[in-house]
Amino acid sequence: MFQNSFSTPATASDKNGFSMLLAELSAAFKPRKLHLSAAVSPDSVVVDAAYDVPGLSQHLDWVGLMAYDYHGPWDRKTGHVAPLHHHNGDVSPRFNVDFSINYWLSKGLRKDKLVLGMPMYGKSFTLANPSNNGLNAPISGPGRGGPITNAGGTLAFYEICSSVKRYHWNIKRESDGSMGPYAFKGDQWVSYDDISDIKKKSELIKSMGLGGGMVWTPAFDDFKNTCGCGRYPLLTALSSTLNGGPAPHVRNCAS
Repeated sequence: MFQNSFSTPATASDKNGFSMLLAELSAAFKPRKLHLSAAVSPDSVVVDAAYDVPGLSQHLDWVGLMAYDYHGPWDRKTGHVAPLHHHNGDVSPRFNVDFSINYWLSKGLRKDKLVLGMPMYGKSFTLANPSNNGLNAPISGPGRGGPITNAGGTLAFYEICSSVKRYHWNIKRESDGSMGPYAFKGDQWVSYDDISDIKKKSELIKSMGLGGGMVWTPAFDDFKNTCGCGRYPLLTALSSTLNGGPAPHVRNCAS
């Protein structure tokens, strides 16, 4: 298997060049029974600029849709990392998983080749005013790095659920079900997917007949059972839902 990521073209010729590269790789790989895949952008603007979608559909065995990082500190306000549907507070109808999936399919990607990406992390923010802590709240910058990952603007799921459990961060979820929860305490704010959101997206994969699911990254799941929901609760939810087995009987960590 050869996995590659191509999310933004440097020049207009890169679009055709990438498709030609995939054609050559596919021709070389298929006689050896090797698989070829690519991780791609969820943004329709990038899709139009960067990808010959029918060509990708022809030459790739599967296409990993990086359906996350729709919002982050670059927006200068709080937002959800991977909303499932559009919600009224979002400035654009295209920054959500549902839109991205359907846009790729409308451009010619075979649905059984689309592999839906899900985040095992949250995007974090530092609030400009701690009392203004909802969606689209002004921020002063990225959130502080976690105790393990130490990356400003990003927290692993195990860091989020630990903050909720040990330090009693507040949790809110939009009533329309358009996205996962967000948690906050003081001037720190983070949006993420929890177990119920992973299940919901996995059920969408099955109902639409998509190719499967992928995550970024397994190392960010709660692999040590820090939060009491079992080891790898997000991956367990993904696997059990896609494979048709019984759902894990655990409480929903960080929710």
